Amino acid sequence: MELQALLELKSALDPTNTYLKSWTSDGDPCGGLFEGVACNEHGNVANISLQGKGLSGTVSPAVAELKSLSGLYLHYNSLSGEIPKEIADLTELSDLYLNVNNISGSIPPEMGNMASLQVLELCCNQLAGNIPTEIGSLKRLSVLALQYNRLTDQIPESLGTLGMLKRLYMSFNHLSGSIPQGIANIPQLEVLDVRNNSLSGIVPSALKRLNGGFQFENNPGLCGTGFPLLRSCDAIFDINEVGPLGPVANSTAQKVPQPEILQAHCNHAHCSNSSKLPQAAIVAGVITVTVTLMGAGFLIIFRYRWKKQKIGNTSDFSEGRLSTDQAKEFRRAGASPLVSLEYSNGWGPLGAGVNVFLSMILLPRGDLSRYLDLEDGSNQALDWSTRVHIINGIAKGIGYLHSSEENKPVMIHRRISVEKVLLDQQFNPYNRRLWPRQDSSR
Repeated sequence: MELQALLELKSALDPTNTYLKSWTSDGDPCGGLFEGVACNEHGNVANISLQGKGLSGTVSPAVAELKSLSGLYLHYNSLSGEIPKEIADLTELSDLYLNVNNISGSIPPEMGNMASLQVLELCCNQLAGNIPTEIGSLKRLSVLALQYNRLTDQIPESLGTLGMLKRLYMSFNHLSGSIPQGIANIPQLEVLDVRNNSLSGIVPSALKRLNGGFQFENNPGLCGTGFPLLRSCDAIFDINEVGPLGPVANSTAQKVPQPEILQAHCNHAHCSNSSKLPQAAIVAGVITVTVTLMGAGFLIIFRYRWKKQKIGNTSDFSEGRLSTDQAKEFRRAGASPLVSLEYSNGWGPLGAGVNVFLSMILLPRGDLSRYLDLEDGSNQALDWSTRVHIINGIAKGIGYLHSSEENKPVMIHRRISVEKVLLDQQFNPYNRRLWPRQDSSR
């Protein structure tokens, strides 16, 4: 019976009989002549290894007749078609590698019955639909790779019950919704890759333990506390991280109770008056400080604009304000490829200028030069993740200044240096030339 199943499998995998010529009807699958086939001590087919063989067919349902199969390796081929639901009958299968093919259709929910499965590699195909909830029944699963497909819908909460899971790859799909708390609590989890999806909501704080093993880039809707490269959630704040301006509340943001997070409001009957008083004091302080500083910033910026319509002189392009036509002429004259087009006119006192100006007053860390490549062994030297964060901030700033939003005139300076980049308390960069100074003599 296994011979017949292998011949049907061959016919589907290699319809032109180009690569599996050794699989013949008069041969012995366990005789060592069937390429890629290995048997166990009972004379049953236990392993099929045909990775990278140039196969261009499909996976036949006949594979389900190989009841003793523990490993099926068909990756790095050009297989198409769908995953047959009959594959779920392989209850002894521990390793299934179908990655890097052109397999389409959906993931059969019946695969949740494959109790022995430890590695499920389905990445780099054309799989669509959702991730079946039934996958959460694969209690021995240690690796689940679904990246680079067309999967949609939410990440099933059932994946959080996979207690043996070490690596979970779901990047480059079309997944939405939030990251289930249960996944963050998996004790052996080492890697969670959800890059390039449409995920949203608050990232479970338990994922901080993964460090670089948690990859979340290009999910604009995600937010969290304690993740250096992840935006903070507007609706919540960590009581240990309240700065001079206090927390910012946003009633439209998703709120998920977490032990280390203090909600910005309390409407439940069980909240005590004593818990409301500190929060009221914080809110009052926030309003007072914010209004005062914004007023001061308004006056200084207004005075600066009235007195000084342009910075520097025509002999120093790094500080002179140029019209759009002048900027084009300067570029024709051989400007540096690192030219920065800076926002010079048309900015209001209550716009981005105030935000950065307040940062200069409340959270200054000085310029970037004092933190780079220190020869005295000072612990002020930045680690690489912080350096990347600063570089991203500078790039975003230059990108904004280059944009034509709000019909901004441009300003050019060719000398971009670490001395001109200031850092706030969170190591967010900004350019000292863009904002007024209190000491006009400098």
